[in-house]
Order: sequence, then structure tokens, then C-alpha cells
Amino acid sequence: MTVVERTPRRSIRAWASAHRETVWRAGTIALTVVLYAIAAPLEATLYGVPVLIALILTAARCAALVLALRSPLAATIVFALSSIVVRVVPPPTDAPWPWTVTATIEFVALVLLVWARHGWRAGLVAYVVPGIGISALAQLWITGPTIASYVVALSVGAVAAGVGALLRDRMRLGEALTEERRVSQSEQERRVVVEERQRIARELHDVVAHGLSLIQIQASSAPYRVPDAGPEAAAEFADIARAARGSLAEMRRLLGTLRGDGEAAERAPQPEVTDIPGLVAEARRAGADVALSMPDTASAPAAVGIAAYRIVQEAISNAVRHAPGASIHVVVDQLGGVLALDVTNDKPDTVPPATRPGHGLIGMRERAALLGGSLEASPTPDGGYRVSARLPIPEREAHHA
Repeated sequence: MTVVERTPRRSIRAWASAHRETVWRAGTIALTVVLYAIAAPLEATLYGVPVLIALILTAARCAALVLALRSPLAATIVFALSSIVVRVVPPPTDAPWPWTVTATIEFVALVLLVWARHGWRAGLVAYVVPGIGISALAQLWITGPTIASYVVALSVGAVAAGVGALLRDRMRLGEALTEERRVSQSEQERRVVVEERQRIARELHDVVAHGLSLIQIQASSAPYRVPDAGPEAAAEFADIARAARGSLAEMRRLLGTLRGDGEAAERAPQPEVTDIPGLVAEARRAGADVALSMPDTASAPAAVGIAAYRIVQEAISNAVRHAPGASIHVVVDQLGGVLALDVTNDKPDTVPPATRPGHGLIGMRERAALLGGSLEASPTPDGGYRVSARLPIPEREAHHA
């Protein structure tokens, strides 16, 4: 099992989606700095605006873009007033006026930002108020450059409004899809947990049924094996046998509820810890390079043995699937009252193709948790992957295991 590296493009897209507000702020601030560095000198040199006034009013117009992130109406008013004040007097040249090139770019950025962030109502205000206020100056001096700047600014602003509307719809759709994907993933994980618990219950049915059967047989035969027990003891044994038979019947009904429609009952005996060497041998026959370290004395109660076998089975399967050709090391050890399982694979020679993550880890963690144990899965420093499980063995059962 190994972690599939994501491409840089996917990583950047995922980061931007998770930090959308940061991206908006960073992009707006960067655009503001660039526009200010260009617009302030241009206002002072080309249009003859006093340097101090050019610096202050250009800073106000650029700051309106940052302000638009939170307060679109205030940003619109600041932009319109600072633009109108600096353009009351026409420039001494035939440069575009009152809509300068930098003012047009700032206007387009404002409309696009407000429309995309706050919707069509705020966007319409950001388009109309500066458009009418600044363009009204064009009526005082009707010349060719004046009319041209008027038409160009409002036309490009209208295009920016359309782009902002599309961008807003795209963001809303992306947010809806992200939320739907999150809900779907959560529901799928919940369903996997339920299915895994049903599977565990079906596997443990045989273990519990075997114990109840022994109780029923021993209780039924006790009066014959102990003839001197007396009638009271015989009646007690009969009650025990009856209760065991009733419990077995209830378990069969419960198992029928857990088993899906048309699902056949499992006939093979449930696996144990001692079946892990056979599992490893089967993986070797399939072509996997699997090494096993397991003491001959390793043993565990039936429930722990089933969980250990299934965890090792799933871990080997994931390693073969996600790290083809890599060596796999399986270590099983019994440390006092804990059964320790470690399945580690080396770094694969080639990076496998990207696949959608499965739910194997969910099932393994569920098995460990139901026994009061723990399971950790993480990459190794050398590029491989390691699954480590610790399954506690009850003290009394550990003594008999």
C-alpha cells in the first residue's frame, strides 16, 4: 500500500479550493499594487495632476478594490468620488479622458470583483454609479477622445459584468458540488462501516453459535453423565439447555436479518491466526513478494483471530494493488495480552497510476475498534507504507489461547 502522489496542478487546485478567501485577497491586493504603481505616475505626468493629489486619489481608487471584498457599496462610492474629483479639469493633452486607461482597468476590476463576490444587485450599482458619475464629465467637453473613452469604458465594463456573473455561478456550482461530494463521501463511509459491521457479525456468529451449542449439548447430557445430581439439578440443566437452544434460534434469525437478499450462507470455517501463513503462501503463489515473521506459538481467541486474519488479508491486498512489485513484510507477534500485526511494503519501482481511494482502511479500523484495539496506517520515510494494528486479548482468554 502506498500513497499516490498528486500532480502539482491537482495540489494547487485543491489548495485554492480550500483557501478561496485567501486567493481572493491575495489576487486583489496584487492587482491593486500593480495598478497603483502604474496609475499614480501616469496621472501626474500625462494628465498634469499635482503629484500629491495623484498619489492620494489613485490610492483611494485602488483601495476601493480591496474594500470591495467586504463592503461593495462603500467601495463603489469611494471609487466614484475619487475618480470624479481628479477629472473635473480636462488634461492638457488629447489622451483618453475622463476615462483614462488606468481608470478603465480599475473600473473593470471593480465591476468584475463586486459582481462575482456579491451578486448582480451590488454589481449593477458598481457599474452604474461610476459609469454615470465619470461619464457625466464627458458631456462638458464633447470631443473624439472623450466619446471614445466613454464608449470603451462602459462596453468593457458590461463585459466584465457578464464575466463576473458567470464566475459567480461557477463558484456557487463548485461549492454545491463540493458539499454534495462531502455528503456523499460521508454517507458512503457510513455505509461501508455498517456493511463491515454486518460482515463481522456474520463471521462471529459461528464462534458464538459454537459456544452455545457446546453449552446446550453439555446441559442436555449432564443428567446422564451425572446420575446422582438429583431432580432439581436435572431441571436446572434442562432450563440451561432450553435457554441455549432459544439463543441459537434467535441468533439464526438475527443472522438472516444481517444477510442480504439472495446472499448465500458461508460454509467454510472462519479463519484464525494460525491461518495467516496459508494466506501469505497464497499471496506468494499469486506472484507477490511477501515475507512472514510469526512465532509458532502465536494464538488468539476466535474473535481476535478472525480480525487479525482479515486485517492482514486487506493490508496485503492493498499493498499489491497500490505498490505493485514492492516487497511486503508481515510481522505477527504476541506481546503479553496484545496481538501485534505489522504489514509494511517497500517503495514500488514505478509509481502506479492514480486510483480512487478505497475503504479498506475503514474496515480494518472498524475491526480493531470493535475489539478495543487500535490501527495506524501511514507512509514510511523510504516511500513505502505501513499498517500497524494492536488487538488486545482478554487476560482469561489469553491464558487459554
